[in-house]
Amino acid sequence: MKRFSIDTLVAAGAFLLTSLSAPLVLCAAPPEAKPTKTYTFPPVGELPVHSGMPDPFVKSDGTRLTTKAEWPAQRHYLKAMMAYYQFGERPPLPKDVGLEKLESKSVFAGKAFQERYAISLERNGKKATVRFELIRPNELKRVPVIIKNTWAFFASNRYDRAAAEEAVNRGYLLCLFMRTDIADDKANNRNKGVLALYPDYDWGTIAAWAWGHSLTIDALDRLELVDMDSIVVTGHSRGGKTALCAGIYDERIAITAPNSSGTGGTGSLRYFEEGQRQQRLILHKKQFPHWWHARFFQFGGKEDRLPYDAHTAKALIAPRAMFNAHARQDYWANPYGTELTYRAANKVFDWLDAKGKQGISWRDGGHAQKGEDWLALLDFADWIFYQKKSKRSFSALTYPEAKLPVDWAAP
Repeated sequence: MKRFSIDTLVAAGAFLLTSLSAPLVLCAAPPEAKPTKTYTFPPVGELPVHSGMPDPFVKSDGTRLTTKAEWPAQRHYLKAMMAYYQFGERPPLPKDVGLEKLESKSVFAGKAFQERYAISLERNGKKATVRFELIRPNELKRVPVIIKNTWAFFASNRYDRAAAEEAVNRGYLLCLFMRTDIADDKANNRNKGVLALYPDYDWGTIAAWAWGHSLTIDALDRLELVDMDSIVVTGHSRGGKTALCAGIYDERIAITAPNSSGTGGTGSLRYFEEGQRQQRLILHKKQFPHWWHARFFQFGGKEDRLPYDAHTAKALIAPRAMFNAHARQDYWANPYGTELTYRAANKVFDWLDAKGKQGISWRDGGHAQKGEDWLALLDFADWIFYQKKSKRSFSALTYPEAKLPVDWAAP
């Protein structure tokens, strides 16, 4: 079992585990060596205009990939590009944190346990606490885990709680971590939470929340509750943008599953359905300036100069699995652009012999992560982890006649 395959921006660390029982010191796996190659990226005004979705196979020197063996290096380059223009630099995970069990109770007529924990971090004389809550099968063992970033625990979301019961019935653990403990969802938020511990990093709030997925994975590993080969991350809307970022930068994640994530997530930054309101970067700059690195907003009104689009982000998940649930009438989250980037990213998945490992699921309705979205995600996870066939399609299109704005092909 591969226990630590961590991206270039996240290093594995040891944790000090404290719970209701006596403290236990656990040893860390050695961190992976970081790639030494660095890149210089031009200012926005010097980037060329693209007539369609940019080619993800173009290397840093302007040539194209010719073999699959070159993809890991290309992934490193594209991840560095997205970190520079969009997410900012993420710090490595801390080497020592505290982990305390706050609550445990039996739920679902004795079929499961609901538990709450607190992760405590300290750096440069400052402290932060990140809470997470989980519902797990009764037996204490490693099982497939779904981790959702959120602003509210199970008691406040009936869809999440119903999903937890269904997950337990299928042998999964569902975990929610409080992303607002990492960083407040507001401008000028860098003096609180985890952001206050890392003033020397320029990451945006979405990247910080995504880092929380990795922090939670390590905590669940220390509790010996997670099958490290069967990790799913999800989130809705801005939480979907967060889950996508987590999947890009933490390669321990087996299924990345953003839900209706729109701009900066799985929706195209260029293409929107005619007649529908467009979620453009200029609006993010006004409403959510803390989400992204400042460089990302320089593309407002100049999206055609972006050297990537959401299909690039999805391609960076390959050959691991990617799943996107979306509502057909959730126009603000750009279902049209989401489907276009799904089709474009499939060119990379197919090339990497991962055909079918990118799934998409549509339902009627508006902006939410509802029961149908959760069932579709669990069915997809069952197929990826256990090869259980589902009656639902993971490739049906809502806009099958839409022209794909791509002028490149896989090598």
